[in-house]
Amino acid sequence: MPPHDSILARAALGTAGAFGRACRWCARRRYELAPGAASAGLTGLSWLHHLSGVSPAEHGGYGLATAAAGALAFGGLKHKHKGIATAGASGVAVMADAWIGAGLGPSVPSLIATALTTGGAYAAYVPWLVRSRRDQLALQVKAAKAGVTAEGLGTSTLAPGLTGATREETALVQALVAMLSVPAVDVTALEYTRFGWRAVVVLPPGRDTAPQKVIARRDQLAANLGLAGKLRLAKGEKDNELVACLYESDPLGSTLAWPGPTTTSCAEPAVLGMDAFGQPVTVPLLYNHVLVGGASDNGKSSLQSVLIAYAVACEDAEVLLIDLKPGAVELGPWRSCAAGFADSPTRAMSLLKSIWAEVERRGQLLADLGRKLGKPVKKWVPAEHGPAWFVFIDELAELIRRVPPAAQLVESLLQVARFVGITLVCATQSPSNRVFGGNTDGRQQYQVRIGLGAKESTTANLIFGPGAHGDGWCLDELEGPGYFLRWDRSHPVPVVSRAFLMSDEEIGATVQRYAREDGLGGHEIQEPEDDPTPPSGGPGGGRPLPRPVLRAVPTFPDGSEIADERHAALWQAVEKAGARGITVDDLVALGLPQFAARSSVNGPLGQWRRKGWIEEAGKQGRAMAFRTVPRHAASSSQAEKADAATAGVS
Repeated sequence: MPPHDSILARAALGTAGAFGRACRWCARRRYELAPGAASAGLTGLSWLHHLSGVSPAEHGGYGLATAAAGALAFGGLKHKHKGIATAGASGVAVMADAWIGAGLGPSVPSLIATALTTGGAYAAYVPWLVRSRRDQLALQVKAAKAGVTAEGLGTSTLAPGLTGATREETALVQALVAMLSVPAVDVTALEYTRFGWRAVVVLPPGRDTAPQKVIARRDQLAANLGLAGKLRLAKGEKDNELVACLYESDPLGSTLAWPGPTTTSCAEPAVLGMDAFGQPVTVPLLYNHVLVGGASDNGKSSLQSVLIAYAVACEDAEVLLIDLKPGAVELGPWRSCAAGFADSPTRAMSLLKSIWAEVERRGQLLADLGRKLGKPVKKWVPAEHGPAWFVFIDELAELIRRVPPAAQLVESLLQVARFVGITLVCATQSPSNRVFGGNTDGRQQYQVRIGLGAKESTTANLIFGPGAHGDGWCLDELEGPGYFLRWDRSHPVPVVSRAFLMSDEEIGATVQRYAREDGLGGHEIQEPEDDPTPPSGGPGGGRPLPRPVLRAVPTFPDGSEIADERHAALWQAVEKAGARGITVDDLVALGLPQFAARSSVNGPLGQWRRKGWIEEAGKQGRAMAFRTVPRHAASSSQAEKADAATAGVS
């Protein structure tokens, strides 16, 4: 027979085990037992109140609470508000049960009241519990199919994945589940700013849960979120990341005044404006070509003015401007600050040639310096070698249309000019490969791309690359002039920003402050010499680098400028032939742009012959050769014709 202590030990262990199993069963069934436990607890408290004695005033309190609950139920029924009526009826049942228990104590009437209260509670609770369990199971099945891990399902048994560490995180994940029917994998970061908050959400894999799909349904997500403020969405750095930003106060809601020049060295970045997080938007211009695109009347000119103001304020930089709009209305006000200015096709081509000559000159200087130092010098440093050049081209597409040969020069400059400190800043409404003559897509050479508002979604793909609109670069959703998206190597994620606005008075004051005494602005831009001679001092010689030597703009014998670059090339070919002349077939063989057939050459030649600028030079074989008439003879001939016309009128 086992000892007495052993029997007691086994009994204690059995009792503890049974109690533990009962507790675990209650824990597993806690949601099913909740209404019964609440009703039993309330009845027990009312019995304790009975044992301690209930005064008439306390009976009055029970009655008053029951009457108030009845009035609430009556009001809900009268106004057909189901929620208020249900709450009032529940209150009547609970207060009546408590009042009976406190008044009669442990008795049959009290037990009947408790049973009725518990039954009514389960009548309303069981349908909700069944529906919640069904939704829970469906959500878990969808999450499993989507590959969501257990950690991503959250800690709430009834609402997996729908709770977060903060109110904003909970609202966000609940809004995503309501829209996608699948919980987010995780919210990796949620940070508060002075304008609102920003969260990075890891979405489950799937075609319908990709960030692009969520961005396209932004309005629906904002409605599901139910929080005051403005919601902005963008694709994160990873393929399945979504950046959600809610702005309770919009930092870009009002016009941003230009603060003035922020630096005197082009080695420091330019400050364009402010982003949606209230941070300054900086753009490193040195060694980075810039493409500015967007529809008209969306702020390209204002943004260019901010960049030009930055460049002219830099002591180690010079600006060159090309604007072919009539009157050069966009870049013309900055003429006196520019080292070179072009407002016609011929001047533009001449300026581009002078820039290319400077590229070759600087490249040779770096090579000579490398041989002198015994090590290669691969980059032009403005502080050591001479000023950087920033070439601003307004409406690049118009330049290429009016001056087709400029396409090859622009393409070459984009490819090789960076290392010698020459940067192109091009603005256009049509940033396609056609802008570069249709040969290559020069957009690949722009290390900084800025997109302003556009009416069509395809514009974003033209500026930022194929598929950009689906990745969140939505220029058609920008709110007005001055708003833009910026891309560079350090900022691969779209963030809405707004540029500073320079008033006309600020532009005038800046131009007056930084006007050049020796600038070429306002003077004729001329073609560079074929072989400009490098300065003897070389880079780092302690004095500024001289600009290329220039010569006169091509003109006709009457002194008028040859505005059409194609006609200028044809005229120079005839003039270069000298007294011997050149035939039409030989001109066609030169392969000049737009002059690939005899008919295209005969037109200009016939006009010039009628004006007395070209004459026959005799036959070469069976074809007639043509040469230019000496300028003094052509001028005399025109004067004689004018005198004859005057005499005829008299």
